[in-house]
Amino acid sequence: MKEYALTDTKPMSVEEYIEFEERSELRHEFIDNQLISMPGTTDDHNDICFNIKSALKQILKNLRVYTESVKAQIQDQRDYTYPDVMVAPDPRDQESKYIKKYPTVIFEVISKTSRLEDSTDKFIRYKNIDTLQNYILVDSEKAWVEVRYKTAEGEWEASAYFLSDEKFPVPALSVYLKFEDVYEGVVFL
Repeated sequence: MKEYALTDTKPMSVEEYIEFEERSELRHEFIDNQLISMPGTTDDHNDICFNIKSALKQILKNLRVYTESVKAQIQDQRDYTYPDVMVAPDPRDQESKYIKKYPTVIFEVISKTSRLEDSTDKFIRYKNIDTLQNYILVDSEKAWVEVRYKTAEGEWEASAYFLSDEKFPVPALSVYLKFEDVYEGVVFL
């Protein structure tokens, strides 16, 4: 499990967290009543998030797509995270400008430092969102994408896609995203 740098050793209530976070200049996730500082990101990470949002907005004009500054609520006000990109078309999610409870698709842009956390611990938490249909991991250090999707039976399956595939599906939205669009401007070293 990822080691977190807690900004406050005293557990907080959900109400205290939401009030604190609305005033804070830094972002914090809220896991098991603990405030967790969010690390900064790289320019490639930022570009990939922007590219995913832009590609989705071009394909589906009226789609609500959120990036890193809007929270997802997990497990009935227990955990709050900041997905890298989140699609939340459910009208109930218009009740709050800060928190989305009913996302359909979540993208996490991963690196060597976040790979384990995003592919295991975060996924375990995200699976508790009933409306979530796709969890998509996009690597920031090589052209690789893993699409996890919930089956009709409620089980999760995964498929990996590489640059040679040219595109990958977002099944819940019935669209494909092109690797060249998602990785535009990103140079792998």
